[in-house]
Formats: sequence, C-alpha cells, structure tokens
Amino acid sequence: MTDPQDARLAAALRALGERLEVPPAPDVREAVLARLPARPRRRPVVVPRWAGIAAALLLVFAAAVTFSPAVRATVTDLLRFAGIELRSEPGPPVRGQGLLPGERSVELAEARRLTAFPIGVPAALGPPDDVRVTGAPTRVVSLLYQGGTVRIDEFDGQLGPVFEKFLGMSGGRRVSVAGAPAIWIDRPHELMYVDRTGQWRTETARLSAQSLLWQRGAVTYRLEGAFAVEEALRIAATVS
Repeated sequence: MTDPQDARLAAALRALGERLEVPPAPDVREAVLARLPARPRRRPVVVPRWAGIAAALLLVFAAAVTFSPAVRATVTDLLRFAGIELRSEPGPPVRGQGLLPGERSVELAEARRLTAFPIGVPAALGPPDDVRVTGAPTRVVSLLYQGGTVRIDEFDGQLGPVFEKFLGMSGGRRVSVAGAPAIWIDRPHELMYVDRTGQWRTETARLSAQSLLWQRGAVTYRLEGAFAVEEALRIAATVS
C-alpha cells in the first residue's frame, strides 16, 4: 500500500519539476562509453516515474543551487534558501503597513555601527532615501528608495529563517548574481517576518512586489521592486 505522505511528496515534487527551468544537459554518452571496458549486457531496471522525477530535482538543487529542502509533514514548503522560506501555500491576511517589530529609521553610518554583518549599497541606486533597522542587536537592515517602492533587505542568512514568502503555486525562477545562486519571484506575493524564536509575526504580513533573493558570504539580500528580472540583476550586481 502506498504511504499517503509519500504520495503527497511525489505530487509536490512533480509539480515543482514542471515549473523549474533547467537547461539541457550536454550529451556525453559517447565519450563516457568509449572509456568503459566492455561488459555483458544486463536487463534494464525499471524505475517508477515519480522516483525519476524526484532524483532529477535533487540533482538540480545539489548541482546548480545551494537549496536545502524544507519538506515537512504537510508538504507545503517548496524550499528554504539563504534564510528565507518559500511556501506554495496562500499567505495570511494582509493588514496594515507590515512594519517589522521595532523597525526604526537611522542614518546609514549608525546602521553599520549597530550591525554585525557588512551592509551593501547598490551603486545603481545610490544612497538610500531611508535606512531602517530591526531588532536589538540589529537583525535586519532595510534600504528604501523611491518612497519605499524599491527596497533591499539585508540580514545574516545563516542564523535561521527571517522571512516567509507565500507564493501560491507560482513558484520561482533560478537565476544567478555574479555567479552566485539566486531566485527571482516574478509577481507580487505575501511576505511575513519570522522572529528569533522561529515564530511567525502575522502582524508584519504585507504584499511584496517582485523580488530577487541572493546571498554573498553570510549576508542574504532581498531586492524588491516593480521591475523586470534584467533590471533586478543589473542592480544586484552593483551592491558593494
């Protein structure tokens, strides 16, 4: 009898596989076979189709993107990437402005004094209009531009989940920033803060614009704004 949890996992992996954009692999069969000694022919092993899909997905994640699967009992998580959990389920109701707990404005120099990780500023956007910090000690730094419609959130992505993104079934697209793995989310989606104890702060839920997620060293960057992926990648490449 098939385990219901295995069936749900197979269905989730199959749905994710249909949304991933994976470049075709080079055909190296002839080169490999030429180096192998001749062996007796064996009967082919029949592998269930869903198992092949699962194996292919795991290979893609391991070789191309530093993802760690966040597969839980409900099989609703797509993945966890650089301190951000991406979920395939609808998000909580969005109320208010979605400010982070204790979020406050400071000067950039003050933010750098309060923060243990280096703060990057995109040369393509210039000095931020506003700088906000969250937590004591500071956990998240946000650089705001154009009245807050464009922002970069920065945090140490190695210290556990900081944000939850609820994508419905839209998924995300694998890209890269300066050769580092990244994820592009091409549509608005619900965003929520996760505190240091791992608790969801539902009062912070808000509708996020398109977002680019990437990590450099220990620092995770989340660039948000109503622009195309090409523009987001251009901006991200200038962060220093």
